[in-house]
Amino acid sequence: MNWFLKYKIKVLLVSIATLLLIVAVILLHEYPFGVNQYKTIKIGMQAVESAGSHTIWAPPDDKVPESDFYVYSIGDESMCIGPSCGIGAYFVDCLRGWTSGYSHSEVDDYGLRDAGVDIENLKIITIADKEGKVVGIYPGARIRNLPYIMRNHKDLVDKDRFKVCSDLLPSRWK
Repeated sequence: MNWFLKYKIKVLLVSIATLLLIVAVILLHEYPFGVNQYKTIKIGMQAVESAGSHTIWAPPDDKVPESDFYVYSIGDESMCIGPSCGIGAYFVDCLRGWTSGYSHSEVDDYGLRDAGVDIENLKIITIADKEGKVVGIYPGARIRNLPYIMRNHKDLVDKDRFKVCSDLLPSRWK
């Protein structure tokens, strides 16, 4: 009977380890991690869009408005600005930020195409501060990941505003 108990414990430990590994893989897949540099994009460089920048949109959206920070997405949404980009952009809008999403063909890509990056299969988000300097680079990220990403950039917004906007999100993002 003693060997049977040891066998049950081993099976239980292996099952728990497998379950933890599966959870870790899912979390790593869903949560985008930032980098300091991605090919031609570096922390501290001037962002593609900031206050007063011209966009490809028609008036009155042809200029980026003054905002507390700026989110620029390549390859996720075909073309969107502000809350029309989805729940992540709605969250950014609540935080008083600006979001713009572009497909691969219609966008300033930070020189990635010239550097030989396969821009057609690229998804990347950059976060810029009020002055338009890149403070976050998230390869593989999507606009829907912005509630998670913005946890890394709480310094860009007021603490109370961050809490209020977080409370507006569905429970999945809290």
